[in-house]
Amino acid sequence: MKPILSICIPTLNRSALLEVILENLTREAFAYLDKIEIVVADNASIDETADVVRRSALPIIYDRQESTVGFARNVLFATAGLASGEFVWVIGDDDLVLPGGVARILESISKTPDVDYHYLNFGWIDCQFRTQVVREMDGQPPASSFNRLQCKETNWQRLQRLEDVVFLPADNPSAIFSGVFCFVTRRQFFIDAVDTLRPSDSLDGSSTIIADCFPHAMLSLPRVAGKPIAYVGTPCLMQGISGWEWGSYAYKNMIFGTHQFFEWLGQTSFASDAMQHLWNSYYQMAGRLFFRMLHYKEEHKGLDIVLEKAIPASAGHLLFWDAFTAESRLNLEMEHDAENLSACVTQIAAENPEARIGLWGILGRGRLFVKIPPLLHKNLVWVADRDTSLHGTLFDGTTLHIAHPATLPDAALDILVIGARRDFVDEISTTAMSVMKTGASIISVKGRISVHT
Repeated sequence: MKPILSICIPTLNRSALLEVILENLTREAFAYLDKIEIVVADNASIDETADVVRRSALPIIYDRQESTVGFARNVLFATAGLASGEFVWVIGDDDLVLPGGVARILESISKTPDVDYHYLNFGWIDCQFRTQVVREMDGQPPASSFNRLQCKETNWQRLQRLEDVVFLPADNPSAIFSGVFCFVTRRQFFIDAVDTLRPSDSLDGSSTIIADCFPHAMLSLPRVAGKPIAYVGTPCLMQGISGWEWGSYAYKNMIFGTHQFFEWLGQTSFASDAMQHLWNSYYQMAGRLFFRMLHYKEEHKGLDIVLEKAIPASAGHLLFWDAFTAESRLNLEMEHDAENLSACVTQIAAENPEARIGLWGILGRGRLFVKIPPLLHKNLVWVADRDTSLHGTLFDGTTLHIAHPATLPDAALDILVIGARRDFVDEISTTAMSVMKTGASIISVKGRISVHT
């Protein structure tokens, strides 16, 4: 009997991450093996990927490409080539399937047999913290992890047309179709796309081809535009972050790639009112990210094509410049916050010369907060950041290796300095408060708090 749902995982040389998602799925999917199948498409890995699949407690449909191809081609290999389900859900090897997520998808499919497309609300999780969640927390992230979701609506809904999902409350509607994992649709759409999509074999994020960045949207959205869809508001998945090899091209893809995709989408049957709503959100997103690309040029690749292909079309819109200006103003405010934070750290450390100091957050805007005076470096015993590419590297001016935030409980800090912008402070503080010793201090741009039992 054909499965209702194929959960497809394309992967390449990330056996450690794959092992965690398979452990995660063992918990979440095992009870539904009469209705689903798990597919792993190996993009010619040379690590232990095959062994990880072999050791899994799950029955897995597995095959390996003869040679490495682009991401989109491997997705089609998984969905059109290996899978057999009526519906397909493509997830990343660094993602987290949330408790009840598979059940919610199956329920949505069951109660809307006429619907071809199920949009899945989602959140974000650091891919290393995901390991802790899966292996030590029964797959359930802390409540603070749900403070930010793609859409703020968390109820299930049947929407009269695909385009209505664009109007659900969200901080950035322009990103609503950006993830390959954010929908479940009929496998036939992927089969049909084998002969129509023209992706490349690029893997590093530098591609300028729409089919490399948005293959999932290209093969599905025109098929369901104007038709009813289901919206699963309770998150089924959290997207893994901080493990992206293509991260240096992320802003290029968000500005240029999204612009290119929206121009294409506007030429399909996608409704014009929803298209305008997406563009308005895009101009705001592009204004914010363009400022960051200019301000932190060494971190972001692809500025030339953004300047050539995306900015000229955006520059005539007030929303773009309002967002650019607001981002610039925020940056100045944060530099001022950084100076105040540095003074506060110095004062508190002077009160306790033997204090053990830790710093959480050092990249991006966090760099503005790395103002710990050299004379206090002897007190600095722990530095952490969520960016996995930094782990194990030396922190400037010290002999400390940058760690993952999950190591905080072992640091025995007297003072934790949170080097993050205001909207992330509460989430980090809540996590830190639960593992730091009584009497320790947490210092951020919002002030100083003491840890209590």
